[in-house]
Amino acid sequence: MTKTRLLLIIILLPICAIGQVKIGVQGGFSLSKTEMNTNFSDLKLNYILGPLAGVMAGINLGESNFSLMQEINYVFKGAKISGTDNSQGIAVPVNGSHSTRYIEFPLNILYYLNAGNGHFFIGGGPYAAIGIGGKNKLTYQLAPAPEVEDVSVEFGSELNQLKSFDYGVQGQFGYKLGYGSYVRAFYSHGLANLSNIEGNTYLNRYFGLSFGYFFGSGK
Repeated sequence: MTKTRLLLIIILLPICAIGQVKIGVQGGFSLSKTEMNTNFSDLKLNYILGPLAGVMAGINLGESNFSLMQEINYVFKGAKISGTDNSQGIAVPVNGSHSTRYIEFPLNILYYLNAGNGHFFIGGGPYAAIGIGGKNKLTYQLAPAPEVEDVSVEFGSELNQLKSFDYGVQGQFGYKLGYGSYVRAFYSHGLANLSNIEGNTYLNRYFGLSFGYFFGSGK
């Protein structure tokens, strides 16, 4: 199955049950720490905070406690970076950030449990994503003054680029009120190595927290 077909299936599957669809919107943030290699020694990666926003389509699966939720989200990913650059023959401390932006298409199966005026839910499923941009902003601690490198992240097949198509799995849990609003926490685990350099690793990983609202009652 080609990458394009996989992405189309994830996007279009809910349309088959369009009569049952409930539409919603959401916003929140991602806490990301992408696993990657760089040419820095003593490399340390830390979490970076960024925005998350999107729309959802929820579909009840018959009379069961299960539902299907398709999302289209804008997601910020990446990591804070610190290390040492030895490329000029001297050890130069470096710190800064690597950030990327994706349009992401998660498709989750959720199970609901009645609780008070609403429902607890738990579930998971696959996602596909397309990279749309990013930035490397690094500060080299040179004497007599620091030097800042501010360059865009590019997607493509060249060695200095990242592969644009990402995929992986998500797991989540949350609480939804009867009138349609909800809060949820989730974890996204990328399975695609997006580095074009043989032997290198680039894997997206992030936690998320989002607040949303479905127009209309039900799951």
